Amino acid sequence: MSQRPLKILWTAGIAVAAAWLAACGSNPRASVNNPPGSPTTASKQAASGPVLGAWWDSDHKGLRVINGVPGAAQQGPPTYADGTFVGAAVCMRKSMALLTTPSGAIYQATLPQGRPVAIADSGISNATIVFSPSCASSLAYAPGTSQAILMQGLLSARKVSTVLLPPGIAAAAVSDAGAILVDVPGTEGSAVIKVLAPGSATAQPVMTLSRFGGMAFLPGADSAILADAAANAVLEASSVTGNLSVVQIAGESDGVANPVAVAASSDGRWVAIANGKGSSVLRVDLTGQTAPQHAVCRCSLTRLEPLAGNFAFRLTEPGSGTVWAFDGNGSAPRIVFLPAEQASRAVQGARP
Repeated sequence: MSQRPLKILWTAGIAVAAAWLAACGSNPRASVNNPPGSPTTASKQAASGPVLGAWWDSDHKGLRVINGVPGAAQQGPPTYADGTFVGAAVCMRKSMALLTTPSGAIYQATLPQGRPVAIADSGISNATIVFSPSCASSLAYAPGTSQAILMQGLLSARKVSTVLLPPGIAAAAVSDAGAILVDVPGTEGSAVIKVLAPGSATAQPVMTLSRFGGMAFLPGADSAILADAAANAVLEASSVTGNLSVVQIAGESDGVANPVAVAASSDGRWVAIANGKGSSVLRVDLTGQTAPQHAVCRCSLTRLEPLAGNFAFRLTEPGSGTVWAFDGNGSAPRIVFLPAEQASRAVQGARP
C-alpha cells in the first residue's frame, strides 16, 4: 500500500455541513439539572465547517470534534471537559452525542457544542452506548450484566425505559424500532445470538455463530448483518423478530478474513466488513450491482464507528497516535488518516 497527496477533496456524501438539531426540553422522567456553563473549556472558539466526527478523549476528559471531510480534517480542542462528564457516545449521522456522568446519568447534546439536556437521571456506570442506524434509538449497557437502558425517540419524543437482557452478554446492537440483538458467549468460543423484540420481556434465539465477528442492524429494517469470524462468513438475517430467514452475503472467496466488525451505510445499500486478518475493510453491495472491493489499512483496526455521511467509518481507537478511517463513498473504497495534532492540515489518502 502506498500513500500520495490528494489532488482533490472527496466530498460526495460528506462535505455538506452536519445539520444542527434543535435542543429539546428535558424528559419528565429525568431529574438531573443541566450542567451550567459553556461546553467548551479548552477554547472559546466555535467549531466551523463540516463536522466529520467526534469522540471522547479519555486523556483530556472531553469530547473532541473533528472538522473537515475524509482526506482533509483537523481535531478541535476537547469540549464538555469541565469534569461533569466521564464519557460519551456519538451518532454523526444525526450530529448527536450522549454524555455520561460518574453516576451513570445520561445527557443528550447536538454537535458541535450544543447545551446538554438530561434524558436519564440514573443509569449504568461505565456503560457502553450503541446507537441504532438512524440514531432514533440507543442502548446503554454493561457487558456481563443484564440491566440496560433503552432510549427511543431521540430525534422526536424521547422515551426512556429499563430492559433486562440475557445474563452474560458480551455485545449488543439496537434497531431503529427498538429491537435488541445480543451476543451471549457459548461453548468452545461460539456466540449465541438472541433478539429481544420491542415490548417483549424474553429474548429469543436467532442463531449460533462459530465465533463472533460483529453484528449490526440495517437502517429502518428488522434485518441485521452477522459475521462469523471462524467461518469467514457474513450473513444477512431478515425478520429477526419474526419469520427469520438467513442468507450469506460474503465469504472467504470474497475477501472475508477473520472479521471483527460489520456496519451498514445509512442508505442500506452497502455493508462494510472489518477484517482482523490483513487489516482490510471489505465493501459489499447488497444490491449485487458491483463486486466486493477492499481497502487495506496500515493499522490494527478494531471497529467501524460511523462518521458523517452515508458510508464512512472510524477504524481505530482515538489516542495519541494516528486515527484511521474508511471512506466507502467513492467508486473505489479508500483508507484515510486523521492527524493527531490539532493544527489544520491536509491529510493523505492511503490506497493498497
